[in-house]
Amino acid sequence: MMGRLKGDQGQLFYEFHLSDVVPEDHLVRKIDTALDLSWLRSELAPHYSSMGRPSIDPELMIRMLIVGYV
Repeated sequence: MMGRLKGDQGQLFYEFHLSDVVPEDHLVRKIDTALDLSWLRSELAPHYSSMGRPSIDPELMIRMLIVGYV
């Protein structure tokens, strides 16, 4: 089942505020403003089951991968 970014996923990740950690001129901020992943959920929806435990939001997973590579 495809999950959506909600407050209840906080237990899976460390919570922090981007503005507290990342300088204004950092590459991650530029990527965040330029990257539009709004299409991702509709593209991946057919690959998720309609039953079961909700997954981590696919957009969040992609963003975490990109930050890891940067």
